[in-house]
Amino acid sequence: MCGIALLFQAGGSSVVSGAIERMTRALTHRGPDAHATLVRGDAALGHTRLSIVDIAGGAQPMVSDDGRYAIVFNGEIYNYQELRKALEASGARFRTRSDTEVILQLYRRDGAKCVDALRGMFAFAIHDQQERRVFLARDRVGIKPFFYHWDGRTLIAASEMKALFASGLVRASLAPRSIRSYFTYQFAVTPHTPFSDVLELPPGHTLTLESGGSPRLHAYWDISFPREGEYETLDEVYWTTQFENALHDAVASHTIGEVPIGAYLSAGIDSSALTWLLAQHRADKPQTFSIHFTDNDLDESSMYRAIAKHLDVPNREVELSGNGSPGYVSTLADAMYHLEQPQRMALDVPYFLLSDLVQKANHKVVYTGDGADEILAGYDHYRQDYMRLWAGDIQDAQLRSLLYFTQYTRDFSEPYVKLLHSLHDRDHQRRVTDRFGCYPVWYDFWQITAEFMPGLFNPELEDDLAHDDALDELAATMKPHVEGRHRVNQSLYIETKTRLPGWILWRSDRMSMAHGVEARVPFLDHPLIELAARIPPDLKLNGMNEKYLLKKISLPHLPKHPWDYKKKAFYTPIREWFFTPDQQEQLERYLSADALSACGLFNPTRVNELRGRLAATAAPTNMNDYYRAMQLEWVMMLVLTTQILHDQFVLRNSHCYKPDNTELGSAA
Repeated sequence: MCGIALLFQAGGSSVVSGAIERMTRALTHRGPDAHATLVRGDAALGHTRLSIVDIAGGAQPMVSDDGRYAIVFNGEIYNYQELRKALEASGARFRTRSDTEVILQLYRRDGAKCVDALRGMFAFAIHDQQERRVFLARDRVGIKPFFYHWDGRTLIAASEMKALFASGLVRASLAPRSIRSYFTYQFAVTPHTPFSDVLELPPGHTLTLESGGSPRLHAYWDISFPREGEYETLDEVYWTTQFENALHDAVASHTIGEVPIGAYLSAGIDSSALTWLLAQHRADKPQTFSIHFTDNDLDESSMYRAIAKHLDVPNREVELSGNGSPGYVSTLADAMYHLEQPQRMALDVPYFLLSDLVQKANHKVVYTGDGADEILAGYDHYRQDYMRLWAGDIQDAQLRSLLYFTQYTRDFSEPYVKLLHSLHDRDHQRRVTDRFGCYPVWYDFWQITAEFMPGLFNPELEDDLAHDDALDELAATMKPHVEGRHRVNQSLYIETKTRLPGWILWRSDRMSMAHGVEARVPFLDHPLIELAARIPPDLKLNGMNEKYLLKKISLPHLPKHPWDYKKKAFYTPIREWFFTPDQQEQLERYLSADALSACGLFNPTRVNELRGRLAATAAPTNMNDYYRAMQLEWVMMLVLTTQILHDQFVLRNSHCYKPDNTELGSAA
């Protein structure tokens, strides 16, 4: 796992070495074991290395024997040994035992089609000196990041956006429409990012640029769900066997490397199942890492400790206080330096501290359960969608309302049910379906902050931000892929294209790599994804029982669970951590009227009003209070994290801009 950087002068001029050096230094945290750059005429490549595979011989940038090709690569290729054998059989000769050289030789033989053979997580760039061409590629679902800037003459690309800014060739500027997207969707719509003139290479895509030309993007992979009635079989035994075999294969394939492998462990089924599976496929017992809250209402330690004891694996914990004393504003700023995107929740703080614990335990690799919810319909929203369907069967409007405001309020707050009741109006559902080709299960979630949006942004931006063209463009491309599919699979497809790469995997990569830790996600092994897509939806979400097949396979090997491994949201405080009186001095740097005016996105009067309302809100004692407090917290968290990004990158107060930016663990 590494950090990579590339400069390519498509106009034919030579690259100046200083820019690639600055870019590479800005990625030191991703690869603390080695740092190297290579300048070769119209191209320059930079690499920071986290040594895991072929520690002795896998240094990068790597150049082919004849000098024609040079590569920088970030990720892991889990089938590289099989690919190497096939390449050797066809005449290829290797100097190292690395997966990097396998990619290089594969490209040398197959060109752009090399990506089809790769099983793993990856982002890489190859320079062809003879043809004066660069080739960039990103893995199928976006586990590894890749960003670029193109000004018509120069392509600048890197693992993180801060490296583009550190080059001195790209000026950081927040993109208002993308920032507005985070307030609704929790992600920016690919290929857009929070910053103007910076794009991300979409998952499952390659980019080719030749001297004198323009970037050409190509989609080499897409997830495909069967149409209704076209499943191979509905037999549960068949699919249980298929999924169990594929799951074992995914976990076993991910064990490559020359370093110990640990696992994040919570009380949930995803991490518990992976820990059990990892223990089956490693001779050594995997070290597990968990988050312990001192507050009983947030803490899961009794459960994950019981799981660790049952599986006979060692466990280490990072401890956090739910009341926030003495506060986590500075830790949030450190996390935001690595995240580079606004956040509506505070999950990043514990994950940032957890990866620090992993690093201090001298571990470089951990398994995470990310992706299980996205391939097996694990979120509450899939079950919540049943409410919409049940109510849709009721023709009488009064009976329908009675269902919402009696039965549904047992599980959800009244203001949220009121929102759902309005959103589930038949005419409104029809408009949503016309837009997306289906009714996405996340659609209701996207509306939670809507009532706080009027007046929040700078009045000069309000009209422009009211038009959401980016998501409409993406929705148009997704419609053919959801047409005729089961409603669960329709939403899973949309989620794979939006929230999974745009938030889940973005956070997973950044919070782990902030401390030089590689997070592996076996649930997103692409053969497993493709298999899960073919499984009948009732075996993913069985009634109201989410991740049905995963539970069926793994529960016999795990201890009894107080809530039967039902999906439980991982909650972290916001007001208690960031918006208490003793945090005010730190907050002023970002939320003062001057700071808000300097950023230019938000209306300082409205932000100050919402900040005051949040401070005056009493601690929630019921679902209604909690929902109202949550709405305020999410909006203020988004404002705060956007302002932190402005301070760090637009105002150039972060380490990546400093002449010697080798110490990059802090935001300022």
